[in-house]
Amino acid sequence: MHSTAIAILSLILVAPGSLLGQAWLPQRGEGSIGLTYMNIGTSDHLLSSGSPQDRGPLQQNVVTAGVLYGITDRFAVSAEIPYIDSKFTLKPGLAPNAHDLISKIDDGRYRGTFQDFRVNFKFNAISGPVMLSPFFEVVIPSHQYVTFGHAAPGRYEREYHIGTHIGRLLDPILPHCYVDLSYSYALVQQVAGISPNKSNIDLEIGYILKPSITVRGLGSVQKTMAGLESPVSPDSPYFPVHDRLERGQYSRIGGGITYSVHRNFDIYFLVVSTLSGKNVQAFTAPAVGVNWTFHTRKSREIVIPQRASATGSALGARIPAISE
Repeated sequence: MHSTAIAILSLILVAPGSLLGQAWLPQRGEGSIGLTYMNIGTSDHLLSSGSPQDRGPLQQNVVTAGVLYGITDRFAVSAEIPYIDSKFTLKPGLAPNAHDLISKIDDGRYRGTFQDFRVNFKFNAISGPVMLSPFFEVVIPSHQYVTFGHAAPGRYEREYHIGTHIGRLLDPILPHCYVDLSYSYALVQQVAGISPNKSNIDLEIGYILKPSITVRGLGSVQKTMAGLESPVSPDSPYFPVHDRLERGQYSRIGGGITYSVHRNFDIYFLVVSTLSGKNVQAFTAPAVGVNWTFHTRKSREIVIPQRASATGSALGARIPAISE
């Protein structure tokens, strides 16, 4: 199994220090620049049965940079790219299998590279107590990178995601609380006659403790419609591309806190953990990020400005470079 970058997209802040989910868009002329670091360390490769296999530790350092900008009050564009530095070390005492012998990158040394560009277009279709924001996202590999090996930075596949966010403030039942639920379906590039299309459901629940602090709970589920079950035999004709085609299924949970240092600058902390999965890697990973909000001349003067973070949001398809 290998690692694949999975996006972080926007968080939306509607008041200094308060935080809402991705159903809320920035206003016209308003944007943000974000930077997130995540550390992933795991030895648990979950097979198609869900049981773990330990052939040695995989270590990843992932830095994701992103930008988000409001074209109008109802239409926003975001873009991001992760840099992944990873290494795999065969467990002492184990004999290399065919995968370990063939891989050019699983030599116990760190290897870093950029992974995939992600561009997201989001439109606020319904605005009110319930926010509905459909989106379309394009994933394009930044360059040709190695895809065979535990420490591979990604799958080198084009993807087209179609989905929507639904957000709701829970006032007056639960004041200062919000819920953001999203669903997306990804059309994935065909490899060796197989298209590993996938569905993702992401949930974020947030509570605003005070204007400068927001606590968040996160959850994510992914189901891949087609692909290969792990382990794949070296005799299989799909073995050279099996890392790109494994049928990843998972459920993950996490939480974190966002602190507004200044009205235009935030820092956030997250921890993400795998609950269950098949054909993926299980892990518990911490992340830290910063976000700077800016306004252009096109932005309108308002009493309570909206603020948006470009990176650092949720789980699964909304987390930077998590192993899959």
